[in-house]
Amino acid sequence: MAITRSTQPVRPRRRRLALVATFAGALAALLLAGTAAPALADVIDPDDADQSLQVWIRDNADKAGVPGVGVHVEGDGFSEDFATGDDGKVVVGLPDPGSYLVEVDESTIPAGMGRPNALSRTVQVFAGNANVPANFLVDPTFTPDAPSEPTTEPSDSPTSTPPGSDEGSSGPAAPPGLDWWSLLLQKVVTGLIFGLLLALAAIGLSLIYGTTGLNNFAHGELVTFGGLMAFTFGNLLGLPSWLAIVIAVLLGGAFGWLQDAGIWKPLRRRNLRLIPLMIVTIGLSLVLRYLFAFIWGPDRMVLLNDPRPFLVVGPISLRFTDFMGAIIAIVCLLLVAFVLLRTKIGKAMRAVSDNRALAAASGINVERVIRVVWVGGAALAALAGVYLAYYQSLRWDTGASILLLLFAAVTLGGLGTAFGALVGSLVLSVFMNISTMWIPENLKNVGALVVMILILLFRPQGILGRRERVG
Repeated sequence: MAITRSTQPVRPRRRRLALVATFAGALAALLLAGTAAPALADVIDPDDADQSLQVWIRDNADKAGVPGVGVHVEGDGFSEDFATGDDGKVVVGLPDPGSYLVEVDESTIPAGMGRPNALSRTVQVFAGNANVPANFLVDPTFTPDAPSEPTTEPSDSPTSTPPGSDEGSSGPAAPPGLDWWSLLLQKVVTGLIFGLLLALAAIGLSLIYGTTGLNNFAHGELVTFGGLMAFTFGNLLGLPSWLAIVIAVLLGGAFGWLQDAGIWKPLRRRNLRLIPLMIVTIGLSLVLRYLFAFIWGPDRMVLLNDPRPFLVVGPISLRFTDFMGAIIAIVCLLLVAFVLLRTKIGKAMRAVSDNRALAAASGINVERVIRVVWVGGAALAALAGVYLAYYQSLRWDTGASILLLLFAAVTLGGLGTAFGALVGSLVLSVFMNISTMWIPENLKNVGALVVMILILLFRPQGILGRRERVG
């Protein structure tokens, strides 16, 4: 008997089964996604986030952190409430870069402490930026202002804006309504202040080159070392600021002595050529840079500083640290000039810089002169690092970020000349700041380097350099 198959169509049944299976699969996927993926507004561990925001609320009287203050952070789909810790800080991990509104809950501020200097701030956070600062001060005399305009995370370059701002930035943007000449004057003053900072570090770099012929690519780490020492003894150990600065400068000079005694003098005795020596400086720079990151961490550090204006002259507004830093820099530069021109060791430095072999033949202890140059240059670089930490925030690579400007200033002023390094630093910094009136902030270094190239085209030896004769 033959077996016959039914010829009834089964497609409708299969379609119904397929639709049911598809719906069930989609529902299961949605349920799994809802349980496995956290909501965008959930708290994100700052250590796991690519970018984060650091809110710091302090008492304006003693700059101590205010604990337990409510903070609301909102932006780009993220909305969450936090409270400051015992140090007055809270670090908020952010899911994405973008613009975030930070609001302070005034009702959570302890009674009698006063009111915040602003009820909210809008902060721009870029991809990969950690601990972007949003700082608030609390004082009974403050009247909170309206929500602030968006601000950007402080750049590594120190002259993004004029001095006079809260910690973590180089200064506030120009006040609204400034006319062109007032803005120009503000840019010039800011450039001169930062130029003095550059000059402190550039003079040591220039003297080391003049006496040894060495292009020290690890000089930026001497700058970073000074800032880190001031932060360690001032912020972490609680010493007075002036004492922390003195200790940082002394330790900076000792660090220069240690480098010369342990590395450069033995290499000089082996008559190592300049190219291998320069490669050694690059390696030393990398080692020190990542050693700093390992010990002090990769986050930004801020030296305690009063953000209120100390000196206001027309459109110019300077903090106390900006004003005193400029005065101290001028005094130190005048002292360097006196040593070079009026003392025996200074004349020996100039003699070694002019002709090392002739200086040795005339009875000058060249190694002793080089050692003094290393100690003095490192101490000046450490002072520049302290100044830079007050002028803007401090990181493990702060000195490396200005190394190109240091070499440009030394080259522009004239290789191996201390006074040329001073002039080159001032010219470069002023042009760099003025250029931001026409070009974007992130291109100001390019403008300064273009000016350097144009000057060197007409004066290859630099502003105060001497023409070299061949033959």
